[in-house]
Amino acid sequence: MSRRHTPTRDPHLTRVLGIALVLLIMLAATLPVAVAAQSAKIRDQDVQQRWQLLTYRDANGKTESVPAGVGATLQLFSNSAFGEAACSTYDSRYTRSRETLFIDPPDIEHFECDPASQAFDDAFYQNLTDTASITVSDSILTLHDSSLTELMTLTRAVIDDDPTVAHWDLARIGTAEGSIEPVIQGLDPWVEFLRGGRLVGNTGCGSFLGSYTINDGTMSISDVAYRLESCTDSARRQAEQVIGTLDEITDFEVLPAGLALRDENGTMRLALAPTLDLGERTWTPIEILSAKGDTLYDTDRLNTSAVKFFGRKAEGRSICGSFSGKGLTSGLALSATDIELTGKPCPKKGDSRVVESTFIGALREASSHALRGSELELKDVDGNTLMRLLPQAELVGPTWVVSLMDLTPNAAKKTKRAPKGGTPLTATFEEIGVVLGDTGAADSRGSNVYLA
Repeated sequence: MSRRHTPTRDPHLTRVLGIALVLLIMLAATLPVAVAAQSAKIRDQDVQQRWQLLTYRDANGKTESVPAGVGATLQLFSNSAFGEAACSTYDSRYTRSRETLFIDPPDIEHFECDPASQAFDDAFYQNLTDTASITVSDSILTLHDSSLTELMTLTRAVIDDDPTVAHWDLARIGTAEGSIEPVIQGLDPWVEFLRGGRLVGNTGCGSFLGSYTINDGTMSISDVAYRLESCTDSARRQAEQVIGTLDEITDFEVLPAGLALRDENGTMRLALAPTLDLGERTWTPIEILSAKGDTLYDTDRLNTSAVKFFGRKAEGRSICGSFSGKGLTSGLALSATDIELTGKPCPKKGDSRVVESTFIGALREASSHALRGSELELKDVDGNTLMRLLPQAELVGPTWVVSLMDLTPNAAKKTKRAPKGGTPLTATFEEIGVVLGDTGAADSRGSNVYLA
């Protein structure tokens, strides 16, 4: 009888194999949790909202902002997808799992419209059916195709039902039958709703004024007086249509894309776009508010901070350094994401770091904006005011030359004289709170250039 040879076990190898087995068991146990966590990244309540279109991919594959006055929407709820485009409404179904989203080809009800609006609708519906995945970041929903190319961005920001938040350019005019078309180019009709119940405007062929009242989404316009100037037949017909339509308005809605004025049947009659170009100015915060509307910080702590929105960027200066990030403005919608501070952070001692963090945090929460006079308001996704800002003074840009300077800053009686030397003293105020220039104190190495 032969004895079976039993190989000798290596204790170190046994220990390694044991550890590996434990790790495999732990991985298998946590895998469902990891998958569940991934699927929980985008919750149903994050998706089941009414979304307003901001940007879209056109037929040429180029990302464009939504046309002025177009309030294209996407409502996702309980596997139903529905909404409106430039000159149509639609109904569809969707399926979603984790970050995937598929929308069935929609049933579309078309209205009569111009070729440009029809081209937009075609691109909008093509993007819907091409959607394969989504991302949700605060108030922004982004739709992607199967290759993760961005198709459309939409916002769920709530805008106050207040027509006084902007000066409005008339973009599109509709009829009672549902057809809608853009205004004649070059005429630039507009309307402004003043606080106190008065409205003023211009048809592009003469001015008008009147009165209005609003109540919970309803609007009544009355006592419209107007004057039509000598203009072309088509311009005059459009002007008369605008004046005649004002009396038929019964409802209004302020959307991220603009102001929609509707008749008693809910038909869009006048679509107006806000004339807000934030990129033209740099804005300095004067007040940051809490969720309850209390002032957290005012201009005494914020006057060294600034922000500018241009293109799809946001950048500026905080109390201690600079920052940059992504910015998206379209109509009344506004968002600033992925904001990163550059340079050294504020010191831990004192409250400078808290002020800076509050300022950056308010920017990150912004979803829409309103302009009241020269004052800009940034609002959160629910329409609450986060921050108030004023445009930076016009001293930004030019190079300023010092003509007089105070030689005795601590004296009770000031003494001013022109600076000496052949090199002028200069100062240039940059847009994000930086001052640079030349002190005029030249030596063999050149002038003393400073940065502040």
